[in-house]
Amino acid sequence: MEICAICGLNEAITRDHVPPKSIFPKPRPENLITVPACSDCNNGASDLDDLFKVYLSMHAASGSDIARRLFTEKTARTLERNKALLSRIAEESKELEIEDEKGNVVTRTGVLWDSKAHDAVIERTIRGLYFTHTGNVVPRATVLKVQWLHGVPEDIESRIDLFTEVTIGDDQVIYKYLICEEDPRYSLWVFEFYGAHWASGHISPRE
Repeated sequence: MEICAICGLNEAITRDHVPPKSIFPKPRPENLITVPACSDCNNGASDLDDLFKVYLSMHAASGSDIARRLFTEKTARTLERNKALLSRIAEESKELEIEDEKGNVVTRTGVLWDSKAHDAVIERTIRGLYFTHTGNVVPRATVLKVQWLHGVPEDIESRIDLFTEVTIGDDQVIYKYLICEEDPRYSLWVFEFYGAHWASGHISPRE
């Protein structure tokens, strides 16, 4: 019996995409990653994946053509169907003055992320990728913590040569990881989505 790579408990009867395929517009990259998953972990995550896609695309849309395609082809349709989510985003948005790449101060609309969806998707992605690269589920008696980043931290940047880097698609998702060979209960993960959003996570033994 094959075990679910996400929960490490139930029988895997399907496969799940990590990161979720919903964040990639068609035609999707050929190197999407899938892992064995139980129906609860796979089907139960679809709403959170949808929310992650919406917020990611709204933050990344101004950065590249492919990010704009994600917004126009997928997010716009989601918001058309989900009026409650559209209203929520409008209520939580605010105008911000920021400095653009040329040093000019411009006004942009800031949208608050859904933190629950963000952390859940990043955690599931880490669990799936850990399985992908080790052939094992995340060890028991460990803690997986997710962090929001504004870029790659300096302490990681200085040791980046120790990390393995993987690119999915046309730089749509880049992730770097370091799994301790002596004790695989320790690992560190850094993600860059569409050059516009960064997140990290680490696994360590439970104290």
